[in-house]
Amino acid sequence: MKIQKKALAAIAEITNELGDQFDELRAEIDRRFGERRSEGEVFRPLPAPQGMDMSVLTALNERRSQRNFSNEPLPDQLLSNILYAADGINRKGGKRTTATALNWRETDIYVLKANGIWRWVPERNGVLFCSLHDVRDQTYLLQTQLTVPPVELVFVANYARTRNFLSNAVETIAPKIKKTAVDEAEIREARIRACTLDVGVKLQSVYLAAAAMNLACVARTGFRTDKISAALHLKPDEVVIAAQSLGFPAKSILDHLK
Repeated sequence: MKIQKKALAAIAEITNELGDQFDELRAEIDRRFGERRSEGEVFRPLPAPQGMDMSVLTALNERRSQRNFSNEPLPDQLLSNILYAADGINRKGGKRTTATALNWRETDIYVLKANGIWRWVPERNGVLFCSLHDVRDQTYLLQTQLTVPPVELVFVANYARTRNFLSNAVETIAPKIKKTAVDEAEIREARIRACTLDVGVKLQSVYLAAAAMNLACVARTGFRTDKISAALHLKPDEVVIAAQSLGFPAKSILDHLK
């Protein structure tokens, strides 16, 4: 009887461990290859990204922040090029056009337009519909331009994705190599720095792509995080890091008429 109880306990323990490992594997598959499709989802595939004629050096010379926008909508082709530059897949294994710490891929890019809120899905080269509400004006503390840009990108760091197998292994091994304890606060601070850096890389990539396509662009951090988080229905582990306005540059006062 004792042997039987021990065996059942051992089986239960193994089952729990396998269940945890399976959940972790499933989450990793979703992270690498995109979330599984649901029957009720609204997904808009975007055109494949197209090459740009401008050299990197010229794009660097042309890069600038512009705050005056035309109200002309941004074509899907240009939006696709921008999103590919920010966080596209450019090689096997789902590797991206912009760097990410420890391959976390923790940044989600929300696309705010007049027709609602969309989320970029790089694995499917398209955007997933989130809401009908136009919340572009909520990305400003004080709106300095006359016209709301046709596209606002919102960069969100999902801190839950920073706790993957590789980062956990590093945090476990590091104290043994250093022979000193690693403080939880230090680990969290390092994660926050890495996530902020990852978004900064994406912002610059968008700037260069915008310069190459003669688009107006400006990165911003002046917004009410609580308002945007509520509008995007973010979870506690999801934090808004920055926003970036995009559109055609205004050529005359007529461009500002809505």
